[in-house]
Amino acid sequence: MRQQLTLLEAPPDWRIDERTKEIGRRGLAQARAALKSHSPAARPAPTPSDDVPRAA
Repeated sequence: MRQQLTLLEAPPDWRIDERTKEIGRRGLAQARAALKSHSPAARPAPTPSDDVPRAA
């Protein structure tokens, strides 16, 4: 695959204004923060229970 398609320039009325871009950036930052705070690495590892058999 040596050839790349050329992107067409969008008409001015199709472009996203800076205010909308900033709102989107803030939303992405909030979503990333929410995902990071709920990732397995952010939670402490559960302690093994005595009633769960362990592999030998």
